[in-house]
Amino acid sequence: MPTKDWKAVDQAKALLIGHDPRLKNSGTIAEYAMFADYYFKTISEKSTEKSKFALAEAAFNQVSYLTKQRIKPDQLYITNLCNDSLPHAPKGKTVLIPENEAIKGLKNITSILSEYPSIKYVFPMSLQVNYWLHKLGFYNSDDLFLENSEPKIIGLLSNPKYYEPKKQRTFLMICGNTYKANSGHQIVIPILHTKNFPLKGNFLAYSENYDRILKYFDR
Repeated sequence: MPTKDWKAVDQAKALLIGHDPRLKNSGTIAEYAMFADYYFKTISEKSTEKSKFALAEAAFNQVSYLTKQRIKPDQLYITNLCNDSLPHAPKGKTVLIPENEAIKGLKNITSILSEYPSIKYVFPMSLQVNYWLHKLGFYNSDDLFLENSEPKIIGLLSNPKYYEPKKQRTFLMICGNTYKANSGHQIVIPILHTKNFPLKGNFLAYSENYDRILKYFDR
């Protein structure tokens, strides 16, 4: 059963796009993208339930923070580029979203934006999601980013397959920049996956990228 989109409680103003529904180190499949429904539930004392709530909370909080609270939690629509469960990648690796799944995901995204013209901002999370959205023509960023972010052959030949870019740290090239959707009025802003928010450790390297977003919403 595919993971369902989380439809905004109020009028949708932003679309958040995740990767896929399966937790990296678990077989758990989210009923709703990013476990978004947990944000609106009473928190359970079970550790597994708390971790789902924490992921949902970080998703809503990241968008609220970056937009200076212009986008409230009940105005956020959430989906994944791939809403079908994918096999786990080898330990320490990122699962590859197959191109056919990315194409299907893009069709869903296009449908969402058509149905909800009130959505002004699109926040695609993570390197691979943005690689596919650029490659499939949803928006244009930097051609060097696209070239450097192509998956290495070694990952494509693996069983199961995994995604590893040709060059590392390529997401720094586009994260936090603003782009226009090719077939709509939406502003596209690539951001880190919500599991890396708030920024810490190696992801502090993205502080300047996130400062650009905050300045954009200061206007």
